[in-house]
This record gives sequence, structure tokens and C-alpha cells, in this order.
Amino acid sequence: MEDLMLLKRAPNKAEAEIIKSYLESNGIYVFLKSSTVPYGDGPVMGMGGPVEIWIPRNSLEIAIALLVRREIEEGGGIEDDSNKG
Repeated sequence: MEDLMLLKRAPNKAEAEIIKSYLESNGIYVFLKSSTVPYGDGPVMGMGGPVEIWIPRNSLEIAIALLVRREIEEGGGIEDDSNKG
């Protein structure tokens, strides 16, 4: 197994799964680890707390670039169409 490193912490499991899916669809292996284990990651506790997103060390640069691109694309990019009507 390759050397894994922490990429970021997502606020909850749902957001972590979205990021995982995005990175994996771009060829990056992702391992998710709850930051709250053993204190609240079970099904009884709901979504739990923050979730750590771990990736292979040699994928760091591309993963960061992908997340920046994703944020720009989902954030509406340069054009703001909120005043169009």
C-alpha cells in the first residue's frame, strides 16, 4: 500500500463522500476516516462529525488542483448571474 497523507477534513460524511467520488472519478484512490471514532460515527449517531480524507502522497498535487477546479466550477466561476431576471 502506498504512503497515505491527510488531504483535508470534510465537515461531515456526506461532503466527504462527494469529494471521494469526485477524486476517484479522476483516478485518485481515497480513504475516508472519521475524526470522531469511536465517539459518534455509528448509525445511531447520524452523520457524525468531521471526516478525514486521505490520499496517496504522490497524488497530492493533482488532488489539490482538482478540488480547486471543483470549487471554482461549483462556485459559479467568474460570471455572477444572480441579478439576471
